[in-house]
Amino acid sequence: MVSIGREYGPPGHFLTVCSNEIVQVYVPIHVFPDSATMDAAATTAAPDQRDSASCIADPRSLERGLGIFAVHSLLYLATLVGAVSSFPLPVNILFAVANGVFIALMFIVGHDGSHGSLVPQRAWNLWLARFAFIPCAHSASLWRRTHNEHHRRTNLKGVDRVWAPMSKAEYDAASPLRRATERLYRGPFGPLFYYYGEFWFHRMLLPLARDTRAEWKRHLPDCLFAVTGVALMLFGIGTMGEALAPARPLWLTLVMGWAIPFAVWNYMMAVTIYLNHTHPAIPWFRDENNWSFHRGNVRCTVHVKLPRFLIPLYSDALAHTAHHADVSLPVYALPPAQEKLKGAFGADMREYTLSIGEYRKIYTACKLFDFNRMCWTDFEGTPTAATWAADCAMHANT
Repeated sequence: MVSIGREYGPPGHFLTVCSNEIVQVYVPIHVFPDSATMDAAATTAAPDQRDSASCIADPRSLERGLGIFAVHSLLYLATLVGAVSSFPLPVNILFAVANGVFIALMFIVGHDGSHGSLVPQRAWNLWLARFAFIPCAHSASLWRRTHNEHHRRTNLKGVDRVWAPMSKAEYDAASPLRRATERLYRGPFGPLFYYYGEFWFHRMLLPLARDTRAEWKRHLPDCLFAVTGVALMLFGIGTMGEALAPARPLWLTLVMGWAIPFAVWNYMMAVTIYLNHTHPAIPWFRDENNWSFHRGNVRCTVHVKLPRFLIPLYSDALAHTAHHADVSLPVYALPPAQEKLKGAFGADMREYTLSIGEYRKIYTACKLFDFNRMCWTDFEGTPTAATWAADCAMHANT
């Protein structure tokens, strides 16, 4: 048995390898009081509890984290100005699309802050996350709750709700509207609608989902902060539009300064979390006996490659296997960690360069999941990918 995580994990966090498989039961870092309950059998050092005397260098940097926050905040504001200024509408639309991209990049900053991995200080992480989440209209505590469920049991049906596939039986038993919705989601344009319908308002901004209502008092402070921030943002966009393009109606200013950017952000979020864990070669699990940390976080997590010069921060965040292996790593430390994992688990790592053809292959094959045959199927239940059944049987017998 060999430990490989010591080089870039926090003290007390080891990615233990046994028979070429990571077998540690891992739960998300417990940085904030309302993080998901940690498994009784697992203990993990929070990144803000690192042993300063340890020989392991903390990869987080206050200067670098604040720099990333500041640069992307300024670019968000600059593109927002372009979106609402008195330019020709096609120019405004281009700026609006760019503004949506920077909302997504600000979200990455908030994501790392919520994990406690952006900078070394806990309070800085918390407040940077709250402010970074304002453009995408997210409550930091609600985000942590749902996101920690995803990390706790990645690709385990019933726990991880992110792009969780229906079985043929579930699909057949669903209402006509629900079946039509699933067909829409699993088509080429599904990400345009998915995050709106499944997550945003009722699960990420306000605790309206059934499983969050009972905890509304816990989330109230962050929800009030987020709602107040969004209201001030919309007021600021309207005021900015009146000053920069006084001849334009308020509704057009809000379309350019908020609706289009927010739609771009929602699409980027939905398609990213789809590609992170959905592929014909990647299974979902219904039986936890067939699931393991290694399977969920290494074998079921994809590194989608893009040229880094296009959007550097986004490209770094797509080194997603490294993030799942150690959520204490900041986004700027993920690429080298990804390479370390590839060196240890090359055969189990999934990566590809994003292209229209690759995307089409994925959404064509991944409609429903057969949890008995352990393979993806189309909506008629016909297998569209290789089965994991033999692998699961072997795992269950070990």
